[in-house]
Amino acid sequence: MAIAGCVVSPQPSPPVDSPELDGGLVSVGLTPESLLESITIVGAPGAVDPAEGSVVVTNLDRDDAPSVAPVQPDGSFEIVVNGALSEELRLQAKTQDARSQPVDLLLDASGNLVSSPVDFACLTIEPALWLELDGQGDARSIVVTNGCAEALTIAAPRLRRGLAGFTFSPTAPIALGAGEATTVTVRAVTTTQEDEDVIFFEIVAPTAGRRAITITR
Repeated sequence: MAIAGCVVSPQPSPPVDSPELDGGLVSVGLTPESLLESITIVGAPGAVDPAEGSVVVTNLDRDDAPSVAPVQPDGSFEIVVNGALSEELRLQAKTQDARSQPVDLLLDASGNLVSSPVDFACLTIEPALWLELDGQGDARSIVVTNGCAEALTIAAPRLRRGLAGFTFSPTAPIALGAGEATTVTVRAVTTTQEDEDVIFFEIVAPTAGRRAITITR
């Protein structure tokens, strides 16, 4: 499905005082043996700047609610989350009025957190990681562009939990030839107790891959 001359809702620029989260200062800590299928995520001092607010951790391979940990006065944090080897965690620092860009870390076979590789780097998705809506009734567009040399097939987009009152359209699978683009529009239609979710674009051909965009309001 190709588009030409599409009009996209402008994406808000992050505020100047948005927090920053340094994924290079995040590691795996000791987890109590009594906790199965759980890992301790530790942010060293200075991991979050400014040192305030909280850190939201989302396991992109599970449908648990995001875990939240307070940021300590030195910019550190510690949190136990459900997780196992080869699973991908998304971290985002959050204050009352702003968020950092998400940081994606993969728990590798050795039990270390490493930067997640980007599947199909030639596939451009804008915004790449995070879409912020202004509140109920707001709608914004995600533009998916196939810059690869071959056609891509993407499964029908899906929400990680589907409990935050977001909808999107179209809901059908996406077929993109080389150089083609399409738009997916996300809407905040109701107010719920949850204010964030993740929309997945899962590539099924020519090989498997995944891209994930956090949606907040």
